Amino acid sequence: MSDYDKLVKIIDKEVISVKELQLITNDELVAQMSETSPDPRHKNCFRYEIRLTNGEIYFVFIKKPWHMILFGDKTADIKQ
Repeated sequence: MSDYDKLVKIIDKEVISVKELQLITNDELVAQMSETSPDPRHKNCFRYEIRLTNGEIYFVFIKKPWHMILFGDKTADIKQ
């Protein structure tokens, strides 16, 4: 299985783990990765746009931590 096939196999899952996100981030086939606006289908997930070096664009979702789901993003206010 080629590196491209391994990468696409992870991306095709749509909802991935943080560990898989790290694998994608370190992959040399990924040209750019950025967080985008949330998708109503996956309310409890962060949405990332992944651009590959060959020009293909994919979207993946990372599940938010339980405390962000339960309390919202108010933990950022507490740290300030």
